[in-house]
Amino acid sequence: MRQYSETLTAATNSRGVLDIDTVKGCYFGMKTYPDGGCYKLCYAAKIAARYKIDFSKSIIRKDINHSRIEKAVIRHKLPWFRVGTMGDPSYSWNYTIKVCEWLSRFKTPVIITKHWVPMSNDHISALKKCGAIVNTSTSPLDSRAEIDYRVNTFKSLKKLGVKSVLRVVSVKFGADSKYDEKKHIQDRLFLNTPIIDNPLRIMINDNRVVSGQIVVQKHKGAVGGSTVSISNKATYLGKCGLCPDQCGVEFNKLWVGGYKMTKGEDDSKMVPCKYDPKAMNQIEMFTDT
Repeated sequence: MRQYSETLTAATNSRGVLDIDTVKGCYFGMKTYPDGGCYKLCYAAKIAARYKIDFSKSIIRKDINHSRIEKAVIRHKLPWFRVGTMGDPSYSWNYTIKVCEWLSRFKTPVIITKHWVPMSNDHISALKKCGAIVNTSTSPLDSRAEIDYRVNTFKSLKKLGVKSVLRVVSVKFGADSKYDEKKHIQDRLFLNTPIIDNPLRIMINDNRVVSGQIVVQKHKGAVGGSTVSISNKATYLGKCGLCPDQCGVEFNKLWVGGYKMTKGEDDSKMVPCKYDPKAMNQIEMFTDT
């Protein structure tokens, strides 16, 4: 098995997001869950294995071609870029924040993390100053200790003025009453705000699906896998350019006919707006397909 390169790259993925991973690989995640990573379903670990890369080794990507990265960020059509696709940036907060401070002059940094390593007060201050948005990832499939730690971190960052979003890997659990506790935990997670609903991608032959613990369905709009566990039929599953969440950068992106969908501190609502031609291509996202 080989290791990731130490060269920082800027690449647009299949969902249309510009990924700039300061860290590749997930040492802490794979150490905690060596059998397939988180939920035994880590897509990043699967991709790494396909290319014979050791995902359990976190590599800090300090070899930088500054002009190349800057050009990629400036050219990208979205007003933000993402850090934390194929590795958890918490492995090196110092370096992650250094990159975010540099590139925040051009676009908004969005950090996705499980906070394997806690931030210091200096880290928090720097993220607030550069306008980074921190997506804290959690799920009812996490342990109770993990959920408590991550939700408390999300709340603390929000209280301290960081743009903080709770990113919930959601699940549709089976009807059996033995899954009621997990359902309750998920319901409690969704009481937080702001949140992003990120449905679990899971294969139909997974033991948890076969046993009835997790209910799945095929969905043509699900980028990255057609079998998804959808707890809320209104959840968006398509490419990121049309997503109303925008990873927390602006919960205000989806146009339908003569109305604009808004998401934020209050409940989702629709407000009148000028007609936008993109609406005709987006109405299918509100149909149950």
